[in-house]
Amino acid sequence: MSNAPDGGPANRGTPARSRQLVDLAEDVRKVRGDVGRLRTTVGDLAGTVAEFAPQLLDVQRDLLTVRGVVEELATAKAAADNPPVDWFAMSAADAETEWIKLGDWVHSVLGGWYQVTRAQLPDCWALHRPAFLQVAWLSTSHAEAYLPLSHPNQAAEWNTRWLDAALAKVEQHILPKQCRAVPGGPGQHLVDELDAAQQEARGPAAGGTSPYPNPYTQQQYAESAPARAARSYAQPQHVEPAHTRAARSAGQETIRPDYWGPYFSEAMRADLAWWRERHDALAQRAAADPDADDDGEAG
Repeated sequence: MSNAPDGGPANRGTPARSRQLVDLAEDVRKVRGDVGRLRTTVGDLAGTVAEFAPQLLDVQRDLLTVRGVVEELATAKAAADNPPVDWFAMSAADAETEWIKLGDWVHSVLGGWYQVTRAQLPDCWALHRPAFLQVAWLSTSHAEAYLPLSHPNQAAEWNTRWLDAALAKVEQHILPKQCRAVPGGPGQHLVDELDAAQQEARGPAAGGTSPYPNPYTQQQYAESAPARAARSYAQPQHVEPAHTRAARSAGQETIRPDYWGPYFSEAMRADLAWWRERHDALAQRAAADPDADDDGEAG
């Protein structure tokens, strides 16, 4: 007669098996206790989190504020790296550095990227101090508009307003009747329109060829009597002088350093010489009268 799989009533468990069951029951009770304590702990944590949630929001707001302050400080530092150039109060060495930077900027940005024409920025712009200051300000504002932390609106303002406004100011300070572009070389500086017309009237030198030949001189027309009579009653038509026509054509060219460069170098040399003479004079006054201020007046 075989035993039942579970031992059956006739097959009572062995002492070892009984001890295993007792140990298993004890482990189950411990697990139940641990789960209960864990539930209590989780509940306490949930309460703590709920209690500190408003404080965490305050910390988050504080962090955002600190971030804003850091960005403002970084912007201020970037702005300090690009201060407006005070052309009225600097040393000769600083002025020379700024002149070179400005020339590079005009060549690479205004000429290379924006393709400003010679009519918009005449070749002799550096010799006209008010026009020069407009270009210098335009350079500084361009660098400021494209700083890494600058608002995109600044670049938009520079492209849509400041560039055109500065070039309009340049046009106010440089009269086209006195300063104009000419083909193939630096433009005319402070040459009166009458002088230019007289040069055209004199024509080319003996043996030379006019750079602006008249295309109509070799054409012959057989004019009838009615046409001649009609012409006598016709209103006189304005014929644009050759020098004006050439200047207008050359003015549409993009600015080139080989055209404005000679005037720029001349203006830079004159400006630096003026600065050095001024500083030497101030140094001599200071040595003669230590109590004198920068204007040479005693304190």
